[in-house]
Amino acid sequence: MATIHYHSDANFFSGAENMMVNFLSSKDMREKFKISFSYRYSKRYAEGLANRLKLEVPVYPMHLYDPSNVIHVPEGWFGFLKRWVSFISRVIFSIPIVILDFFILYNLFRKIRPDILHVNNAGYPASLSARIAVISAKLSGVGSIVMVVNNMAADYSRPSRWINYPLDRLVANYVTRFITGSSAASMQLQKVLRLDGGKCLVIHNGIDVREITESREDTLNRLGLVDFNGVIFGVVAILRQNKGHEVLLKSFLQILSDTNNCLPNIKILIEGDGPLRDKLRRIAVVNNLVNHCQFVGNESNVINFISCLDVLVLPSTGQEDFPNVVLEAMALSKPVIASRISGVPEQVVSEVTGLMVAPCDVDELASAISTLAIDAPRRVQMGESGMRRFQEHFTAHVALKYYQLLYMELVERNIK
Repeated sequence: MATIHYHSDANFFSGAENMMVNFLSSKDMREKFKISFSYRYSKRYAEGLANRLKLEVPVYPMHLYDPSNVIHVPEGWFGFLKRWVSFISRVIFSIPIVILDFFILYNLFRKIRPDILHVNNAGYPASLSARIAVISAKLSGVGSIVMVVNNMAADYSRPSRWINYPLDRLVANYVTRFITGSSAASMQLQKVLRLDGGKCLVIHNGIDVREITESREDTLNRLGLVDFNGVIFGVVAILRQNKGHEVLLKSFLQILSDTNNCLPNIKILIEGDGPLRDKLRRIAVVNNLVNHCQFVGNESNVINFISCLDVLVLPSTGQEDFPNVVLEAMALSKPVIASRISGVPEQVVSEVTGLMVAPCDVDELASAISTLAIDAPRRVQMGESGMRRFQEHFTAHVALKYYQLLYMELVERNIK
């Protein structure tokens, strides 16, 4: 039986880990392969892992080092000076960190001796240990190395990326196959790492929809909306700049300011937390949006939240790839309004399962919201189409099928 070892590095158990849940929880995978898993230990990640999975495979929490946890530039420094001090510090500290992480992972791989190392990378370049794992695995004799990249790879336009270049060249040479969740991400990765197209494979992420643990009425009651009889739009995203919350609020303001509209009562629910929380709340207050905009914080089971929406909105302005929240909405028969960026157009079929808009376009987003607000039958039709598309293309079962084919191909290649 072939051995597959999974390695992941993230500050917390985020959406990029959803495919790890699929791999580690699949009985079919465990019957076909001998599986083990390692991750850079942090209390937050370990708690998230324990909440999502009852692990039945060997697990190795690794006390690895990361520059972001070692290098801290004092607050109050001027932006330019802060950037360069951070850059120089990374150059100085990265070398010993690379050496330490290398030997820790090298010893692990020599102990396990997997046929395939599968590295789950939140993005490229993202975590240092994910890249060091590739080099450690190659030098320890691992036959095949798979690296999953869950973002649009960062180029070398910033000085902070220059120091990554030598490591990137080793990664590009040592990885057997790069996997991306979208064609858009694949093309970007090929461009950044100068890869031959045959070294990249697109496998769309798939999900098992988490269990709904409360009725729609109970969720609405908990949110204080049980008596609301209008149309509920919702966004599920960390409150940071690239998620487009400000664009969404401006669109709602435009809709509500149009005295000629004949819209039903509408409300936007904003789930999540993050650095822009206070700023977004101020925008809502200053523009008298508080009766139409509700911040609900982090939902413990986001599926309950999505199930109570009429429409999911993802107004991102960049730094997306193949967002799982879109798949979750489709699985629950919710139409999706989303920005036309990265791999999102490979998920949402515009005018069929939802509406696509240009990123940062307040007018187009306002028009899309208004269109679905007044057309209930269309919302239902789009939701049903989205659910069928999800079942055909984006379930965990479909994704695992393609990964198993890849693994078998690599195992046969190792034998030869």
